[in-house]
Amino acid sequence: MPPHLRFPSAAFALFHGTSALITKEKQTKIVYQTGDMLQKLYGISIEQLQPTNKSSRLTTSGNSSSAPYFPCVALGASVSGWAFAVDVSKRSKEDVESKAEAAGEVAVQFEPVRALLAVLTEEDIAVAGLGASILAWHRQHQHCGVCGSPMIAVEGGGRRACTSCRNRAYPRVDPVVIALVTDPARDMVLLGRQRVYRPGMFSCLAGYVSQCESLEEAVRREVKEESGISVGDVMYHSSQPWPIGRGASCQIMVGYIATATSMDISMDTDELEDCRWFSRAEVAGAKELVVSAALDPTGENPGGLSIPGPYAIAHHLIKHWLLTTTPQEASGGRNKL
Repeated sequence: MPPHLRFPSAAFALFHGTSALITKEKQTKIVYQTGDMLQKLYGISIEQLQPTNKSSRLTTSGNSSSAPYFPCVALGASVSGWAFAVDVSKRSKEDVESKAEAAGEVAVQFEPVRALLAVLTEEDIAVAGLGASILAWHRQHQHCGVCGSPMIAVEGGGRRACTSCRNRAYPRVDPVVIALVTDPARDMVLLGRQRVYRPGMFSCLAGYVSQCESLEEAVRREVKEESGISVGDVMYHSSQPWPIGRGASCQIMVGYIATATSMDISMDTDELEDCRWFSRAEVAGAKELVVSAALDPTGENPGGLSIPGPYAIAHHLIKHWLLTTTPQEASGGRNKL
């Protein structure tokens, strides 16, 4: 029996595509609703949250023969009960929002998960990211890659199973390397800008890991391809799940600090709009860094630089460089391969 039937106290977070239902009454947060509220407000019964199956949900022509199915996946359990993510894309956003507000929710609306990363708590970011990414994965894997038959969600949405052959599919995670490239001799860092970034924002260089490639090799290749800069030493820093990758894919960002062995930029204009070396003063002046006041007492931002906020690993790579290195270290020269 699915967990949401065994635990009547289950809470449901609603998603419309890659947007999550949130409220901005006092603090922006995820809206949770009970199974009874789903039925009362939107006419969605617990039975409609069940995974589809070949015998009861599909006719011989492959069309749905019953009430619409709303994909539902388990997010996890806590002392207060189970939490689930429900895809209500079969309802209009406006209909769900208006009915939720009529039931007493204040300032309710669907917001893209990407836009919520800067305003939600860490707990709600985890819920929004996991819910949006795993529901997107289920939408994108409706049929078996072996025999083409319909697939169904099983184990609370933790995997998909073919209704014909024995094929199983598990949620994919795409590995991506992201690196802050430094030039110790000049006390500078290399940052790039994509066309989709907000005005003035630059970030670390990043790219997907290729098959049969180590993470360190991926760093060197991506930096060389995008900027023309050669990289020597590569030091691991940390990693971060990134549930809002291209095509709503879930990525694991693996962060590195890399040392440049060349200076001249030859930018790939298909990948980047701009790529530059930035000085310590320019980086410290970025408004997103709480360390800027200490490193730049004037409060000025000489280059007008903006970087990703604390929700992104790039922010922490840049901040780590500012806090753990000093201009005096530049006298050591540039590392060699």
